[in-house]
Amino acid sequence: MHHDSPDGHGVWMDDTRYLSDYKVLVNGVEPEAAGLSADGGVLVFELTSGPLRIHLERYLTGGLHDRFTFSNPGTTSYGAYVDVMFAADFVAMLRVRGILPATAPQPIAEVPGWQGTVLREAASDTHVTQLTVVPDGRHHRVELEPGQQFVLRIDVIPRGAAEVRDFDAGLQSVRDSYANWSAECAHFETDNAQLNELIEQSRSDMRMLCDSYPTGIYPTGGLPWFAVPFGRDALFTSMFALPLNPDIARGALRFLAEHQGHKEDADTEEQPGKILHEVRRGEVVESGVWPHILFGTVDATPLFLCGLAETHDWTGDDALLAELRPAADLALAWCFQYGDSDQDGWIDYMGARARNQGWKDSNDSLTHTDGSTPPSPAALCEVQAYFYRGLAGMARMWPDLKGKAEEIERKFNHDFWMGRPKFVAQALDGAHRQVEAITSNPGHCLWAGIVSAGRAREVGERLMQADLWSGWGVRTLSDKAANYDPCSYHNGAVWPHDCALAAAGMRRAGCDREAELLARSILEAGMAFPDRRPPELWCGNPRQPGEIPNDYRNSCSPQNWAAASTFSLLSTLLGLEADAPRGRLRISPLKTPLFQRMQVTGLHFKGERIDFTVEGDRVKKGRLPSGIKVET
Repeated sequence: MHHDSPDGHGVWMDDTRYLSDYKVLVNGVEPEAAGLSADGGVLVFELTSGPLRIHLERYLTGGLHDRFTFSNPGTTSYGAYVDVMFAADFVAMLRVRGILPATAPQPIAEVPGWQGTVLREAASDTHVTQLTVVPDGRHHRVELEPGQQFVLRIDVIPRGAAEVRDFDAGLQSVRDSYANWSAECAHFETDNAQLNELIEQSRSDMRMLCDSYPTGIYPTGGLPWFAVPFGRDALFTSMFALPLNPDIARGALRFLAEHQGHKEDADTEEQPGKILHEVRRGEVVESGVWPHILFGTVDATPLFLCGLAETHDWTGDDALLAELRPAADLALAWCFQYGDSDQDGWIDYMGARARNQGWKDSNDSLTHTDGSTPPSPAALCEVQAYFYRGLAGMARMWPDLKGKAEEIERKFNHDFWMGRPKFVAQALDGAHRQVEAITSNPGHCLWAGIVSAGRAREVGERLMQADLWSGWGVRTLSDKAANYDPCSYHNGAVWPHDCALAAAGMRRAGCDREAELLARSILEAGMAFPDRRPPELWCGNPRQPGEIPNDYRNSCSPQNWAAASTFSLLSTLLGLEADAPRGRLRISPLKTPLFQRMQVTGLHFKGERIDFTVEGDRVKKGRLPSGIKVET
């Protein structure tokens, strides 16, 4: 890692970079990479430098822990200089990303510490990085006879907050943690080896990106830019992963309820009942430049209702429902009151820190077809759909909400339907005019079930027409639009979570052929990326034979809702529909060229684990606890 790298490399904690430059040099040169593998949360690098072979084991827990084993496989002795180089800048993530302006570099002192070297920023008590090198020292002269080894251990501890422990004990602890996670999760194994690798990588990435809080585990966003709690991201991630591991949803819902808005604050955009957008820490928060908790999002609050209803559908956890009923009531009140600024019946927003506050939160992601910016407040189609789905889900427990859900459905199909393109408008602007752009947003409306039956099929088919369909997924914006750019974040790129919602919605609308093709394309894209790791997004260029998706340069990878999308897409292909309160699970698989056979082990449903096997469109039931009925 290098201090001038623009890609956010470093050792980070609480939105602060505690190590910005780190190199181990052999005779003044960095070793060459020969191999890389991941084993239960441990990265293993194989490196070479001249005749030397270098085996590097790395894991993260309370800091960065490296063990280099230098070996001489030759027949003659070999001498080398091994130097450890490091530096810290203690820069905030929001400044590295360019969201906030850079500040003048602060003096960094390098002083002896009780466990090695300490890097300390003079003006801060918390900007401290402890580095321990064993054998002691940053410069070593190594003489290795044939077959001899030299072991160098380096520990980087932000804030000096953790004690350096035995390396093998720490390594085993990490592996045990990943093994426990794997045991707690459902497993999906197919006759497609590459797909199996994608599934395993996605499950492992989700473990990597989950943090622990008193409320339970919480799925953070992604690396390197978004390794903090987000509201919207966590809710989609946890809903996608309910059959995999419902504890993610329990932890996310509890965390968001605990940090729910309770007062009006224009600076943080907090309002009573509102669900947070993001949690930040570090220098920008301590200096008052950025809020610790920012509530600047329009969709997290209705998505909280969706998440709670969906979690109950899969778990039947009445205790959780009762526990979070007060938070749900507050969220409902926000949607009806604060969320509808002009009381026209639609949840809308007027951008403050961010001009746009849906999931497409770029400044240019909402425009009329003539390129003009719609006047505020804007009511996004998918936000109304989330609220409808949340209300309809809550109405299964609290029937008095059913009438309101039906009213929103009727009004939506009148106000948002565009008759000539037979599609859903992206939004209504402040003048109640439709924003006519052809986008991927209506796919979310299919997922929510708000589009009337006949029109839903038309929307599903329209999403797969050539201007939106790239071959690697559905583009965020039609390539016929004036502002289309295949490598634009929200105006042409392809996002796996966006497509996962659309694929699920297509199945719901009866567009099985389109659902299978879309799900397959996203899974194939994930299989094409290095390590079978699906990134946050990729460019929307047309798919070409023999080529892989064009990488989006600043995409997060790993990224949590991208990883979780793998399991949503599998659920779509399997046709999973959960009704835990009645003990019914429906499985209606689609035939797909991706695999002929899938064995599902330990699927979570109603507090139990279920096994079954799919061959083509046939289901063979396995372990089935009493009180649960599987319908095929």
